[in-house]
Amino acid sequence: MRRLLSLIFVSVALAADLIVDLPDGTIRGSEITYDNKSYYAYRGIPFAAPPLGKLRFQAPVPPQPWDGVLDTNATRSCCISMTPSIEEAGLEDEDCLYLNVYTPPRKITEKLPVMVWIYGGGFSTGCISDVTSGPFFLLDQDLVIVYINYRVGLYGFLSTQDDVVLGNAGLKDQLLAMKWTKNNIALFGGDPEKITLFGGSAGGISVGAHVVNKKSAGLYRAAICQSGCSLTYMDITNPKDPKQAAYDYAKYIDPTISEKNTTTEIRDFLQSVPADVLTPAYNVNSQTGIVIETEHEDAYVTNRSFPLLESGNFIQVPLILGTSSAEALTFFAFMGGVPLITAIGLTYDLNPSGLLPWDLELLPGANVTEVGSIIKEAYVGPNGSFTENLAAVVELVSDQMFLKSTLKQAEIQSNFTPVYLYQFSFEGFLTLFLPNIEGTGRAGHGEESPYLFATMPLLTDREVLISKQMVKLWANFAKTLNPTPDASDPLFNLTWPQVTPTNIQYLDFDDQIAVKPNRKAKEMAMWNYVYYTYGQQPFKGF
Repeated sequence: MRRLLSLIFVSVALAADLIVDLPDGTIRGSEITYDNKSYYAYRGIPFAAPPLGKLRFQAPVPPQPWDGVLDTNATRSCCISMTPSIEEAGLEDEDCLYLNVYTPPRKITEKLPVMVWIYGGGFSTGCISDVTSGPFFLLDQDLVIVYINYRVGLYGFLSTQDDVVLGNAGLKDQLLAMKWTKNNIALFGGDPEKITLFGGSAGGISVGAHVVNKKSAGLYRAAICQSGCSLTYMDITNPKDPKQAAYDYAKYIDPTISEKNTTTEIRDFLQSVPADVLTPAYNVNSQTGIVIETEHEDAYVTNRSFPLLESGNFIQVPLILGTSSAEALTFFAFMGGVPLITAIGLTYDLNPSGLLPWDLELLPGANVTEVGSIIKEAYVGPNGSFTENLAAVVELVSDQMFLKSTLKQAEIQSNFTPVYLYQFSFEGFLTLFLPNIEGTGRAGHGEESPYLFATMPLLTDREVLISKQMVKLWANFAKTLNPTPDASDPLFNLTWPQVTPTNIQYLDFDDQIAVKPNRKAKEMAMWNYVYYTYGQQPFKGF
């Protein structure tokens, strides 16, 4: 009888712990287990009103208060994706502005540091999930973890390039979720003064966008950009004119629409059609991603990132940023493998002007062929060939997509704040699915994520160790703003040095963890020469 009463008491206490009284209403979380350990999860908390009807494409607004107790025991929905993944199947809904909070069993007397994750997906897909992005490794470091949904594709980034649809609704979703976290996380045992933003790929670019935006000031004290940063500009983020894209979407659905229609008419029409009619229109003009908005009190992005970083006009918080050793391999694997790499190499050899970066706007009169030849020589030598050097194709595309922007931000920002640079080089399980190109790295885009999140089994002792190392470094940074506050920690036995403008060192995650000098010094010297000699300023990216 005494044991039964004890179990009843524990059950009642646990149920009470899972109740949280928010300003908008009361929620009830759930206890979840991973690896025989228990955690608290609050999944599907509304941080904004459903972005439906007249709120479609617009900045989010706070949710309406609710009565009673809202059960938050499962992820509510994924935002509608342009290219849905397996994790999103059956979960997609336009009503998607929810977030998840995960905690260790809450400590009432102690406020824990908080990490807020922003997912990637090329601004066209993505979803919060404790199945595919498990927070459990980080929770074991006594952290509170927040995952936020945001609108993607045309729902999150449609713009008419005026004040009718300003654009960047997806970024503004993130901003409102960050404000929600700042205002409410203490109720979950989190410390609102110790919030770290982190994200990967488009999530890393998003974190970078917040770092250079003064409207996000005070919402976090540190940031981590994984394979994407403030200066990363990919063709998939904004390849076409945003206003034209809006018209193309409307004309696809109703061919009687033309450029004679006003942007207000275009907005009203696109807001009126059902989601299952609107979503397929994305295929006719896949413009998506961050845009420069017209000046307006509700605008969020009105300047390019490069001049803001150079001038120090950004949120000056400590930063970790880095890439994998061969980012492009992941994209090549999905799009054609070695034959595609070979075809790209041949194209480069036949047309060096095709080597110019997507974000490089040339000065009037600049010789495109001359610029292309300078880039080509830096990667294959004066008489070299990309066709005969496929590793150089991988290196160039990886640099173009992520690495050169990451190195440039590290260099510039280190004038103002502590910056820590990393490279993920480890050949793990995912490497088996990538093309094997001799002479280049083997770790593709996003390959560090499974070691931070509980997304797949760790099969070897080294995989287990590299996971522990990364998780501890990220947790140390969130707690102390220094990833290696104790150089004698047996997990590392080293100090991760800060970047300086003249000494760009990085921490390499490979078979051994080690500090290494900049392996792209020669290429970066060339890129600096090309941008500053032939490019129009302010640069779109780098």
